[in-house]
Amino acid sequence: MRPTIAEARIKRHMRRLQCQADVATRTAAHNAHRAGLKTVAGHLRALGVDEATATGMAATLRKRISGGIDGFVRKDGIRRACTRYTLGQVMGGLVDYKPRKDTYKAARAELLALAA
Repeated sequence: MRPTIAEARIKRHMRRLQCQADVATRTAAHNAHRAGLKTVAGHLRALGVDEATATGMAATLRKRISGGIDGFVRKDGIRRACTRYTLGQVMGGLVDYKPRKDTYKAARAELLALAA
């Protein structure tokens, strides 16, 4: 038997509300997962390393770190490809990282002291 017009309207409204709730749940789960992921330079900056040092160290650290999640970052209004890592992956890369510059050596020692 076909539903009445009022019943169809109610069912459509309930489906829309359920769909909105599902999207909100997925968005919250995505944001929680994404909150711990940053680029290598982003993690270094968050740990207190200045911009120039973080950028220079990140170029070499990316070679030491495996894994990561491919993504995009917006810079100057342009989407650029990047790879996001967890803090544990970056700290693991710092253990193997042997810098030559004195500023990078000091930053590495400071970061490893923070981790300990």
